[in-house]
Amino acid sequence: MIDPLDLDLAPRLGTASYRIGIIGAGKIVRECHLPAYRSVGWEVVRIASRTLGTAQAAADAFGIPEASDDLLDVVRDERVDVVDISLPPHLHREFAEAAFAAGKHVMLQKPMAATLDDARAIVQAAARAGIKLAVNQNGRWDPAIRACRELLDRGVFGSLVTASIEMRTRQPWQEFWKDAQHYPRLMLLGMSIHHLDQFRFLFGDPEDITAFTATYPGQPWAGDSVALYVLRYANGLLATAFDDGFPWTRDWSEDYRIEGLEAIARGTIGWPDGDFSTLEYTTQARPDSWFRPAFTRKWFPDAFVGTMGELFRAIESDTEPSISGADNLGTLRLIEAGYRSAAERRTVPLTEIPA
Repeated sequence: MIDPLDLDLAPRLGTASYRIGIIGAGKIVRECHLPAYRSVGWEVVRIASRTLGTAQAAADAFGIPEASDDLLDVVRDERVDVVDISLPPHLHREFAEAAFAAGKHVMLQKPMAATLDDARAIVQAAARAGIKLAVNQNGRWDPAIRACRELLDRGVFGSLVTASIEMRTRQPWQEFWKDAQHYPRLMLLGMSIHHLDQFRFLFGDPEDITAFTATYPGQPWAGDSVALYVLRYANGLLATAFDDGFPWTRDWSEDYRIEGLEAIARGTIGWPDGDFSTLEYTTQARPDSWFRPAFTRKWFPDAFVGTMGELFRAIESDTEPSISGADNLGTLRLIEAGYRSAAERRTVPLTEIPA
């Protein structure tokens, strides 16, 4: 049996840090990026937002020396080593390519782009420029998800049978998703992306996906508010998720479960209530005992140390980050396959979607 203390995993950080410039000063930046970076002493030298007052308020709150409403000021600043971009995703390609041209490494908030074609173009541009590109798939650093990966790596589950995630929350949680011109898609692209990426992190790429999406009658935004999907793996594992974006209730929750022949794990993700995630697991050898590690970190904001730390480690060691743009294309391909499955009412092999 694994000591539960061994499952409270800290993010792996390198020995080097790099100066950060941030494009975007929305809620996710103010409440997650900036508190996380401050907690480990990383230097943010400039922030820009389309509204100067928003950028200046963030700069004042976190001791950032420069703020502006010209987003390209971050790219032009010679002090900046890494550009952290957190804009509506249809704008990511423009500013990522500008950063690559200036020789800056890039962290892109998820989703990497609003379309798979733009995401492919971003990855190709980074490769041509010889730049490190990471995507902020911070759900991989949720403490419970990280602990489950550790249990998997140690073979605790044995042969896997099923995995599931069920989420209930309000949609859309960011205003830009109401822009029907740029965002005819919502739940799979904007929120289920976490669960699809977590499944990939835990279990690898599936063979195919069967998905269903729905909208609520009369909803004022264009995209899907509900998504139900099943991933089928070559080893027989079925991974399922139900993501419900009911528009008015505050009865929000996120639960998960993993079942193997030799162990079962279950718990909650500490979002959107901001609490600690939980995990408890039992084994075939001791079926009446549940082991419950206590986590000292939260998904928000602590996971953002993990994502940026992963990019720093990749720069320092001249390797690809585990959350590289190239890897993230696998998650976006799965989203594209899910939308095709829902539209055509059939199971879609992942191989149908070109890399």
